[in-house]
Amino acid sequence: MIRKHNLDPSLISWIMATTGLGPGIGEIHYLVKSDSNFYSWLRDDMRIGPAFIHHDLSTAHAAMVTNRNDVLLAYPGQYNTEGDMTWSKSQTHIIGMGTHMSNWYGDGGDVSIRNLAATDAAYAVNVTGSYCQFHGINFLNLGENAACVSAVKDAGRSNHYYNCNFLGHIRSQQAGTALAADLWIDTTVTAAGHDLLLDGCYVGSSGCATRSASNTQLLFGPTGTVGAGSNVTLRNTVFGTRTKTAGCSAIKFAANYTCDRLFLIDNCTFYNFYDENDITSTVTEVINDDCATTHKILVKNSFMTGYASWEGTRSTVYLTQADASGASGIATVET
Repeated sequence: MIRKHNLDPSLISWIMATTGLGPGIGEIHYLVKSDSNFYSWLRDDMRIGPAFIHHDLSTAHAAMVTNRNDVLLAYPGQYNTEGDMTWSKSQTHIIGMGTHMSNWYGDGGDVSIRNLAATDAAYAVNVTGSYCQFHGINFLNLGENAACVSAVKDAGRSNHYYNCNFLGHIRSQQAGTALAADLWIDTTVTAAGHDLLLDGCYVGSSGCATRSASNTQLLFGPTGTVGAGSNVTLRNTVFGTRTKTAGCSAIKFAANYTCDRLFLIDNCTFYNFYDENDITSTVTEVINDDCATTHKILVKNSFMTGYASWEGTRSTVYLTQADASGASGIATVET
């Protein structure tokens, strides 16, 4: 008997325990490659109805209902967005059912959502919904074009990413454009980036193309005409990159009002590979702070290498350790 809905109590309990969603969730949908063993298992053994099984992200997203805690279980495979896929439905979520990879190299057991066919797609996914969760997804922009500026563009609020990868400097033309970023928070939208959480994620990779043009990895911008980026938390996350260009940062606040209040960096690593013949040199700073509004950046139990300082000009970065006088100390290079 084919199921007309997917409200399996044991599956719901697992999803709620994994995500913290609740006290209840909506429908469960499945994203699966049509030629995989997972598809025949879902269809024939689990008797999942065809209305809940999807082979591409846009079809799955269209079937979900906004603000109902609908969940998409994504099975291993490479899902090409063929351009700019928009995830617009608030309070809908994706859980990857594959291996969490710290990098990307060919096709593996991970769940990859990527721009591949469209060489000028600005991003693989454009997230405009809010209160969404993404777990265990490899977001890639593989287009070889200077217009392919990020893996994910996010204009929502309270979006949380767990064990996700963001790779937006993979190709040389991406890495050589000033607008390039792995994750772009579009702060032209009111409250974009509010309560943003990255937990256990990888942003960029030292195996990607060498960056130039003073670009960044996590961009809050390009303008800050409205309040955005409040109370951001980066936790247990690795920023990896390779560059010799002094102005290339890991995080950039591009203008006023792109970031406000607490910006917490907790147990994170910032790694820049300078050059195979000069691995001890550094570029200027982890954070390029062009936001003069009210905010403080708290760096807690974190480490960086390949950068000369946490932030070089505005002294908005604070270490959790106290200095000799007992006050908060301005962050310096850890040794």
